[in-house]
Amino acid sequence: IYRLNTVPNFISFEYIGLSIIILTTLFIGGAYNSSLVVNRPKLPLNTFFIVLSATLPSLLFIYILGPLKFTALFGRGLFPLAIISFGVLSVLNRYVINNIFHNKKNNKTVLLLGDERSLTRIEGLLLNSSIKLKLSPKFNTIETPPDTLTAIVLSPEHKPDNAEQQALIKYRLAGIAVYSLSDFFENFLYLIPVQAISNDWFIRSEGFTMLHNSASRRAKRTTDIFSAILLFLLTLPITLITICLIRISSPGPIFFSQTRLGKHGSEFKVYKFRTMQTNAETGGAQWASTNDSRVIAGGHFLRKTRIDEIPQCWNILKGEMSFIGPRPERPEFTQMLNKEIPYYDLRHVVKPGLTGWAQVKYPYGASTEDSLRKLQYDLYYIKNYSLLLDLNIVLRTIKVILLRGGR
Repeated sequence: IYRLNTVPNFISFEYIGLSIIILTTLFIGGAYNSSLVVNRPKLPLNTFFIVLSATLPSLLFIYILGPLKFTALFGRGLFPLAIISFGVLSVLNRYVINNIFHNKKNNKTVLLLGDERSLTRIEGLLLNSSIKLKLSPKFNTIETPPDTLTAIVLSPEHKPDNAEQQALIKYRLAGIAVYSLSDFFENFLYLIPVQAISNDWFIRSEGFTMLHNSASRRAKRTTDIFSAILLFLLTLPITLITICLIRISSPGPIFFSQTRLGKHGSEFKVYKFRTMQTNAETGGAQWASTNDSRVIAGGHFLRKTRIDEIPQCWNILKGEMSFIGPRPERPEFTQMLNKEIPYYDLRHVVKPGLTGWAQVKYPYGASTEDSLRKLQYDLYYIKNYSLLLDLNIVLRTIKVILLRGGR
């Protein structure tokens, strides 16, 4: 302020735009990932380089708008100093947060009230989680001091008696959260365990506003059209290169179409760039595997970066798909999965998406178990839909693509 003899306009387009770009880059880089907070040895290096990664898009934004528009924000010599200072302060800030979180995570436990079968059923969902689970067939206030608990979870089979109910009320009033099993997973792991819900849960549970709010549906459709057009324009050079790559790599058509199920189970043709040989399914429908031998040269890269899915912009414009939603599945697999997985058909109450909550939260899978796990994320998205959640998914999708974490 003293050097430039002016006061920056903090609500200007330049300032807000630059802030959004920096925050978005930090999010994609994982600066707000709580798992990095616990990773103490790599904390300073990760944080500092994530901050530095925001420099390039910031400079590009400044160059596009024109450097003269930013003279009220900083001078040429101040920008490098600001980046370095921001990086150093971020590292120090993360050290403080790390110590707080590290101590809390080591001393806090979630108590599950239920039998061994309940614990076995949910242990798989907690494999990649930092949550520590303690099993008890009955709530005991002597063996369970409140300062060691983060929450208490009641399994569906557990029926507390009167004395146990009074103890649970006491702990809840003391600030210890008490959850049903489904609410616990929804609030902590952002999924809905289909094994722990019933028809009554669907009737009484809050949410699902997207299904009965016409304003939300119209807003989502408008966003879909805008996003599909923008994505097509931004990726047009990549599309042209991909067409040449497929033409050189393998004889056959450039595009690939396949029947998928859309909203309410209606069939439609989904379009992709062809990444497999033309006779890939002569033996019938089958899931793709990680190192599938049917994939053509360059096909693995197209699938990892999700470039092969760019033609689905046409499906979005036609209204057959949404930009964000459950992954569109094939009728052959859906028919089988409906018999083996409870509530699997509920993923068809909304349009399938180019990307989605399940796609960014769970790696690509090719089994009934994988389909079950992804359904739990799909149901969470359908129940808790919001524009903010959609934005979260878009940012996570960009991160997956940049890190080549696709299928």
